[in-house]
Amino acid sequence: MNANRAKLDGLMEAFLAEEMTFETFQQAYSSCYADDEGDATFSPEEVDHYGVVHEKAEWTTENPTAEERRYGWVTPGEFREWLLMHESHKPPILPP
Repeated sequence: MNANRAKLDGLMEAFLAEEMTFETFQQAYSSCYADDEGDATFSPEEVDHYGVVHEKAEWTTENPTAEERRYGWVTPGEFREWLLMHESHKPPILPP
């Protein structure tokens, strides 16, 4: 398994298990996801799967205004619910 995928998966699992705050998750996930070397070993499906998590986390804030909501912003709790559903559709691990 790709080391970056394992780290991203571990971060998502820890966040879903409420072992870390959203802020800690977002900082760690963004740092790991932005790692240029890790991204080079992802399949196109993995790039899509992990990329959308990164994007959704960027559109998450504690108290989105009505205007922010119209643009798709969510709360950390809503992000957690979305992530739980998203992780149930994880792409298969492909051989290197």
